[in-house]
Amino acid sequence: MRNPEKNKSSFFLRGFTQSAFLTVVSRISGFVRDIFIAGYLGAGIFSDIFLIAFKLPNLFRRITAEGALTSAFLPIYSKLLIQNGEVLAFIYFKKVLYRVVFSLFILMIIFQIIMPFIIYFLAPGFLNNEDVINQITTLSRITIIFMPLISIVAILGVATNVSGKFWILAFTPTILNSSIILGCFFINDYWTIKSLPLAIATVFGGLLQIIFILIMIKKFMIFNPKNFKKNNKNSNINSQVQFQLSQTWKKFLPAAFGGGILQINLLVDTILASLLGFGSISFLYFADRIAQLPLGIIGIALGTTLLTSLSKSNAIKDANQFSKELIISLKIGLFFSIPAALVFINFSDLLIKVLFERGEFTFQETIQTSDALLAYALGVPAFIMLKSCQPAFLAEGNTKTPMFIGFILLTLNIILSFSLMIFLKHVGIALATSIVSWIGTIIYMTLLIKTGKITKPKFSFKEEEDSNLFLVIFYGLKTTLISCLMILSMKLGQHILEINNFNEIFALIILCIFGFFMYILISKIFRHFPQELDHFISLKFKKAK
Repeated sequence: MRNPEKNKSSFFLRGFTQSAFLTVVSRISGFVRDIFIAGYLGAGIFSDIFLIAFKLPNLFRRITAEGALTSAFLPIYSKLLIQNGEVLAFIYFKKVLYRVVFSLFILMIIFQIIMPFIIYFLAPGFLNNEDVINQITTLSRITIIFMPLISIVAILGVATNVSGKFWILAFTPTILNSSIILGCFFINDYWTIKSLPLAIATVFGGLLQIIFILIMIKKFMIFNPKNFKKNNKNSNINSQVQFQLSQTWKKFLPAAFGGGILQINLLVDTILASLLGFGSISFLYFADRIAQLPLGIIGIALGTTLLTSLSKSNAIKDANQFSKELIISLKIGLFFSIPAALVFINFSDLLIKVLFERGEFTFQETIQTSDALLAYALGVPAFIMLKSCQPAFLAEGNTKTPMFIGFILLTLNIILSFSLMIFLKHVGIALATSIVSWIGTIIYMTLLIKTGKITKPKFSFKEEEDSNLFLVIFYGLKTTLISCLMILSMKLGQHILEINNFNEIFALIILCIFGFFMYILISKIFRHFPQELDHFISLKFKKAK
């Protein structure tokens, strides 16, 4: 007989595995993209110019596709779909889409006009170089067009996620990355702005993403449009939709600030790094790209699917399932983030050298970037835990709590960054982000206990007590021990490879594969693999056979 509790969690686990797998693909394409950017532009003034221009639309991408829009919109849409049916949910969905698109296009036009002032704010350290500021402004006026495009993709992706087809939205970043990679081939010294092809490729990638997701929605018939027109004129339905729309906009701004706090902190990092001279922005960017690998694969996959799943549990008022899925998410996050952080700490030089040191990217830039990676690595588990904690509030429609926490963390980040950059330069900025993320995690966990979403720490090793926070803490400590055993085996493997003069690229590939299988093997031996995920994967393999 099947376990009904495990069946309840299958939607969340299926969504997580779909999102994680496709995100692996997109992150690999993202690394290939960054390798091309590093090779063609290096880590200096040319890369700084493009990365600043890309920062604003990329911030909106992360806040909309991974944060505020989905946080404010998804719980209401999911609740309407479950409690009121497809007709009301679709009318609400359509009105949100139209209003967001219109508002963002107006905002984009405003940004085009005031872009010089925005650039003064984003790159205050370059104000004495008029030519650089003009180049950044020109590129930003192109890349900002990406902002409304990716927001459309984010809203359409909510519909695909709620329908259980998480892979569609998870695949869209691969399209953008492929477009930028193609743009790299057009970079040459004849352009007045060397990175101009990348800005154009960003917009082109956004258009391709919209086309792809529209084709997928039509193919899988996410909506059945029959009879929607006559219901659209129903005054009762319209009044319900208008009420839900007003609730959505009330929640949007708090969600934008609270859910996007990590991205806002990274924006602050960029602003402060510009004060340290050319190259610092690029050092932080390339280091952040490595550090955000587990966040992108595990954290975003957990956050996206957990928000959808918790919204469903909240809609049917299943508090037990709500708590269970939250605990599963925290355990999965710890299982993958702790070993990743230790790998970044112990192999930062090798990672940066193999991935980026070629073309315009020199050995000196490798050292500076690897130092920043080490600082970011300390916060990797916290980055991912934050992605699991926030949906617990957002799924209930509570966007104010994450907003207040976000304000506290932003203030702390600015103070710490200013203090640490005096002594550690760009590394101090990265370290401040990690410290603040841990503070944020502690705040969230405390509130989760106070609000009863997780039971207070209780000394018990009984597996059936899923919501006991002590089990999560103990699980994290056990994960750290197993991860250390993995690192020791990788260090031994690295020593053997160096003795035999293996090429560094092949050495890194072998070490990563060897470390992964050793970690899984040790976890299996100690029965540490997350039981719910293990059970779900086993069922999938049995069905495949």
